[in-house]
Amino acid sequence: SLPVGLGAKRVIGAVAMAVFRLGAFIWARAPDGTPAGNIDQPGPVGVGFASLIGIANHKQFRNAAMMKSFGPLSGIYTAPARGGAPSSLIVIMHGWGADAQDLADLAYPMSLRFPGAAFFVPNAPEPCSMNPMGRQWFDLADTDAGPAAAGEMIEQSVATAIEELGLGMEAVALTGFSQGGMMSLHCGLRMPARPAAIVSFSGALLSADGIGLADGRPAVMLVHGTDDQVVPYAMMQAASQAMAAHGIEAQTLTRPGLAHGIDPDALSGAIDFLAGHLPA
Repeated sequence: SLPVGLGAKRVIGAVAMAVFRLGAFIWARAPDGTPAGNIDQPGPVGVGFASLIGIANHKQFRNAAMMKSFGPLSGIYTAPARGGAPSSLIVIMHGWGADAQDLADLAYPMSLRFPGAAFFVPNAPEPCSMNPMGRQWFDLADTDAGPAAAGEMIEQSVATAIEELGLGMEAVALTGFSQGGMMSLHCGLRMPARPAAIVSFSGALLSADGIGLADGRPAVMLVHGTDDQVVPYAMMQAASQAMAAHGIEAQTLTRPGLAHGIDPDALSGAIDFLAGHLPA
């Protein structure tokens, strides 16, 4: 089983049972069957209807996860819940000052809708400049060269993963929270071969330069809370407008009263969105 990382130790008590409950809730409805201890963690992600079945299934799914490297990035990899070859790959990127452990549990509720999906939750490449126990995709003082360098590593990692898993980019979704959401947009809108879908939770579009140059328009969803004091809600509106100016129509999901985090409606909305663009 996986060693429990520092980020997971800080959030496991608050998040684990909530994820079990959210997983059971999504499982029941599936068609097939702010800054706290971490500088940038999504916080508790759910309330719903807990069940022993949901908890047991989550534990089994979690125990199947392993540390794995694809190209320059390593992180938590989970094979398809149904077994066999994956039908899709969902990449989940954490926020600034966190690590892969902080979002690894999101793979379970997603797997209930996508039993054929493989999940990769990579660790960002750099120690966080203000929280050396966590990781960062780029330093907050460098929003130009930093994202470009991280983007190259993400692209290389995804390319390695799909080659190993026997998938094409049309079966890939890039998702992320906060700085990870920024990177999902930064990479997904510029990669020579575009992913099928992008989901940015509480993120932002760092730059619109180059996002409309290549062929292909991935489906994009932006999810944001109106009370976000870390990455303001206005950043979602700005990103949507900038993408529209380049011919990319993003679907937006506003979460009234939500601060810097992911709540059950945000996650279930993202899952419903991805279901329209990825095979189950």
